[in-house]
Amino acid sequence: MPAGSADRNRSEVVTVQTPRGVVDVMRQENRGIGKRSGWQKFWLARLTGKPGWAQATTPREAIRRATLLPAGKTPGWLKVAAAEAERKLDPPEPVVGREPEEI
Repeated sequence: MPAGSADRNRSEVVTVQTPRGVVDVMRQENRGIGKRSGWQKFWLARLTGKPGWAQATTPREAIRRATLLPAGKTPGWLKVAAAEAERKLDPPEPVVGREPEEI
């Protein structure tokens, strides 16, 4: 994981089940040093219990690196795991001007 005290720019850690084990996934945003640089979003993933984090620009690539899959054609479960991680970290935003529906 990148060094520093950017805890406020990190999401919570969510877990995703894969055939290769449970994977921890989180998202972090970092701002560049330059005057006109914007925010960059990147994803971190690791197998639960392992110390090192794999960093990538997409959750799919981060999970692939964390589970030590080779580059190239990826299995179908990887797409499902990445979508689940994104869903957990990016809940749908409520529509403005509309009351939440009751269950």
